[in-house]
Amino acid sequence: MTNETTKERLEREIPVIFKNEKFPEAYKNDVAYWGNLSKEEIHTCLPDGTAKILTMDIDFGDECSLRCPHCFRRDERFDSTSISGKLTDEEILNYIKEAKELGLKQIKILGRGEPFQNKKFLGFLRQMTEWNIGVAIFTKGHVIGSDNLAKIYNQDYGINNSTELVKELKKLKVSILLGFNTFDKKMQEEFIGIDICPIKNYVELRDRALILLTKEGFNEDLPGEPTRLAMISAPIKPENIDEILEIYKWGRLRNIYVLSCPTTISGKGIDEFKRALETYDNGKGTKNPHMKYLKDLENLYVNIYTWAIQTNLISKDKFIEEGVSLYPGCHPCNQTAGGFYLNLSGQVNQCPGRCDVSTIFSNDIRKEKSLKDVWKNSINYKRAKFSNKYNFRCPARDGHSIPSTFYSKVKRKVLEKIK
Repeated sequence: MTNETTKERLEREIPVIFKNEKFPEAYKNDVAYWGNLSKEEIHTCLPDGTAKILTMDIDFGDECSLRCPHCFRRDERFDSTSISGKLTDEEILNYIKEAKELGLKQIKILGRGEPFQNKKFLGFLRQMTEWNIGVAIFTKGHVIGSDNLAKIYNQDYGINNSTELVKELKKLKVSILLGFNTFDKKMQEEFIGIDICPIKNYVELRDRALILLTKEGFNEDLPGEPTRLAMISAPIKPENIDEILEIYKWGRLRNIYVLSCPTTISGKGIDEFKRALETYDNGKGTKNPHMKYLKDLENLYVNIYTWAIQTNLISKDKFIEEGVSLYPGCHPCNQTAGGFYLNLSGQVNQCPGRCDVSTIFSNDIRKEKSLKDVWKNSINYKRAKFSNKYNFRCPARDGHSIPSTFYSKVKRKVLEKIK
């Protein structure tokens, strides 16, 4: 087994669920607690006419052993906790309570560090389940996959190894969004900054986390229910763009949601965007490298949607009605009408996708009258209250890193291919 590749090891341990490459009727193309809103709920209001906050992104913790070169969070171009100080755990809980009074149903944990490297995180998740709030957790998986790290960060809760941690998570109202950029070990190590991070066996731990989560049933296929496990193949870089379709198919056939998208334009994502602009040529010496990247990106989206429609993952009628999502083959992004991002410094942002003056709703929520006041004065609130849209594509990237014509071109090409 010493020469076994990452993909071979995972395929041996994680069986295909949809063996004929056809998804059942009414299959739920979603992952639990991500914040994807239905047409029925997206523009709903409280009895007093206030548009509801239905989802919210938050940070919980600041420690991370990885050094991902594209990380949008661990960079002062997004925010600086040294200036305003970090929100305390109590403050975070109080803001969640306030949001719950405004309709909050679910949250995503984005950072600022690796959430499972916070010794209070499991207690926080238990509290959210008690409050009936679902939590989707972005994680790189190294704590989940390591018996030693799982114990170090969770022994106060009686957790002694990875298996016990996964079993505890399964009991809670939680889904796991596992970072998974590539099957290639060397490339994945570059994606997490292996040269300067202390986790030298990262890929082994990530793979073990994925295996343990599937064995515990996070990807169990329950009719009409979303999966509780996702592989996050983001950002799509020049290095891994040719592999994204394969990862998408691989995960979906195992009832694992697979989400990918281009880089954010915040934090180190700004550097990644500039790098793609300046250096991408796919080995062919293209004179206009970014145009080549966008062409490859367009083809990737077309191929993902074509496969999704042909396998009944997405119906043709639904695709025509909803259009192309920022996340190819996934639920349209409408979170910028459902809530906002409260980060660890107290800054309130439109979403993680971009961080500039136009996308910051408050520099420090502690200085505001209330969370409700920040919400009602935001552009996200106006989308919820006064629009009737369902697919908001990506207000952060559109017209910046993604051309405004991108989605219509993808849709036209997909419909041409599935005639």
